[in-house]
Amino acid sequence: MIRPFQVRDIFLIQRLGRQATKLATIETLLHPQSAVQAALSAAFLWNDAKVTTYVLHRREHGLADSGLLQVQKRAGRPEADILLLAPALDTTWGHPAIWQKLLAHYATEAPQHQLVRVYADVPDQPLLVNTLAHVGFRVYTHQTIWRLAPYGVESFAHQIAAEIRPQQKHDEWALQRLYARVTPGPVQQAEGIHADNAVKPPILDWWHGGTHKSYVLERDGEVQGCVQIAYGARGAWLQLWADTKQPDLLHLHQLTRFGLTVIRQDGIRQPIYTGVNEYESVLSTILTDYGFAPFTDRAKMVKPIVQWVRAVSPIQLPVLEGVREVVPTPFTLPKETTK
Repeated sequence: MIRPFQVRDIFLIQRLGRQATKLATIETLLHPQSAVQAALSAAFLWNDAKVTTYVLHRREHGLADSGLLQVQKRAGRPEADILLLAPALDTTWGHPAIWQKLLAHYATEAPQHQLVRVYADVPDQPLLVNTLAHVGFRVYTHQTIWRLAPYGVESFAHQIAAEIRPQQKHDEWALQRLYARVTPGPVQQAEGIHADNAVKPPILDWWHGGTHKSYVLERDGEVQGCVQIAYGARGAWLQLWADTKQPDLLHLHQLTRFGLTVIRQDGIRQPIYTGVNEYESVLSTILTDYGFAPFTDRAKMVKPIVQWVRAVSPIQLPVLEGVREVVPTPFTLPKETTK
């Protein structure tokens, strides 16, 4: 039986949480919390970024079958992220069927929460990816997470020559154009940009919590790049947006130097992370120049949610043709003639 979290499940969640697979990279690296903390946080969040916890616990044929799923809605968006699944598939009690049961159940619950997409940031391993693929998730890009150790954070203020300033409201249109120019069409589609005009692209929206800053690089009065910086309890996230297909990579160096300088000036002495998608491979060379090293490989997956629409349609009844009235006609037998 699969059901929402109840207080009496705390000890079960504690046990399962210690053997879970985390499926939300930024939340895991910047804002780590236990499964119990996440389950209880739903009662204290003031926005709609609720964490929903589902528990699978049943006993059939003498065998215990237990599992845990936690999902968090993105604030202000019709989307959610899978936070964790337990038990992990490489543990004694882990099995793909447990994950698939939990995910299939959530897919039936998601329309009630007005969700149209569910995301999973999965370790790029065949067993994990295939397990989610069997319940309708698909990979829309691969990503490598890079890490810079705290002692490697330097200030490059003396090497910044580009015009980089805080993002303003009037930059939104230019940033939307930048996103459309540097992001492949299938990725844009997976991120819901074409399906829902009300959904802002990731370059304009930050739903991961924590302190967030955004700066734009201008050249000849046109926005050529953007750097986003987010802080959490355990680290910082550096997100670069620029055209990696240009032969001149100076703008990428300038954005990286500026982001690291801001983090240094803010007094952050924690690891810095950044994500490089498979279509941004040139960033890997640049990050190496500043001391970053590969940390983990991820597969970013999405599952569209089927929406049930209640519509009124007229019922067409068959029309019976009327039967004509039968009018009896008198009939008289002819009289016999005598010969």
